[in-house]
Amino acid sequence: MQTRQSWMERCSEVLRGNQPDRAVLERLPYRYTCPAREKGTYLPQWLWDSCFHAMAYRWFDPGMAWEELQSLFVRQFDEGPDAGMVPHMSYLAENGAVAAQRLFGQKDCSTITQPPLIAVAACAVHKKAPDKGILAKLYPKLRAYHDWFDRRRDDDHDNLVAIIHPWESGWDASQRWDSLMGMNPRGVEALRALEQKRENLVPVCAAHGYDAHVLARVPGAFYAEPADFNAIRAADLLALAEIADELNRPSEATEFEARAQAVRRAVHDKMVSFGGGEFRAHDLLGAAEEKSLVDHAGKFVLMFGQCLSSAEAEAVSAQLFDPVGAFTTPYRLPSTSRFDPLFDPKEYWRGNVWLSLNWLVWKGLLAYGRTDAAAAMVCDSLALVDKSGFCEFFNSVTGEAGEKYGRSCPRNQSWSTILLDMLQGTTDE
Repeated sequence: MQTRQSWMERCSEVLRGNQPDRAVLERLPYRYTCPAREKGTYLPQWLWDSCFHAMAYRWFDPGMAWEELQSLFVRQFDEGPDAGMVPHMSYLAENGAVAAQRLFGQKDCSTITQPPLIAVAACAVHKKAPDKGILAKLYPKLRAYHDWFDRRRDDDHDNLVAIIHPWESGWDASQRWDSLMGMNPRGVEALRALEQKRENLVPVCAAHGYDAHVLARVPGAFYAEPADFNAIRAADLLALAEIADELNRPSEATEFEARAQAVRRAVHDKMVSFGGGEFRAHDLLGAAEEKSLVDHAGKFVLMFGQCLSSAEAEAVSAQLFDPVGAFTTPYRLPSTSRFDPLFDPKEYWRGNVWLSLNWLVWKGLLAYGRTDAAAAMVCDSLALVDKSGFCEFFNSVTGEAGEKYGRSCPRNQSWSTILLDMLQGTTDE
């Protein structure tokens, strides 16, 4: 049986092995960690990946954890209608990411975002390695980011923000988005065609100024209010309130608490259905806010945002561990119900396991006092890495490395080291 120290050493080896080349780092104000280096395609910085990296680093290299988070704001938009947005990809030029530069029409970064988890990560790092000076630097940037969400992505002012591209969800190729993409993909070629449609969406967004209100009504565009994305935002707003309180800004802390609560209420009231012990969470699709019926693991993330009542959390936890349930596979947690007609345990976001998702669910279970269930999530995650290493994602049936269009995913993916945070438990909380 491996000790915590040996797990820390393994995670450290993966993270440090994925830092950019020295020639790249010398051109940057802060260091960051690539998602993966082995295939040469994940060399820029990705937003929510770096949040997970920082939370793993805090256990053995908190200085690097703080740099990882500060690095995210170097490319934050500082002017124009999208001032405040943090892009989902940065350092394109430094890494020679020519295809991404062409796609986004930008030299340095992308023009869309990802799930807002930066304040959560900053709070976690601060608890392990307190630094009010860095918190004070990050605070106005975090505030600007969340103000951007309210200004540009909540066009109907219902406290739920929209995404305008599947990449913003973090669940790029999930069945959740098939209907909006106008596809019902079966087989590798259909999935490749779906990926091409995702690329084709970027110029559509650009043509309409990345304006969610406009894109909601453009034929062929993409507009969704995801349940889990909004739950993550509620948690991040609450973490921002903690930061404001730590910086002795009580009135602003109260403001962010109120904003977090408003998001929680909106998620609960508009996205949750619960009756007869059956719990469902619905993404809202299009301007008409059609309730999606795809049963996906994002519903468990609502616990992370503390958007549920105790009874609802109990019901969704029961679904998570139902021995004959929709999410019971040999390795937990599949991204999609195994009863979904397009469930595929090995294919990218079609039913595989991601340790980043496992972490979100683990934290949610702890938030509702379900410590035994949380411990089971840790055991399942350890079993996957024991079997196959720090894969980007895993086959939920075999536990082996997942695949994208028949090719194995990276086996030394940085964000899967979030396992270390799960292993450490709540000793710093």
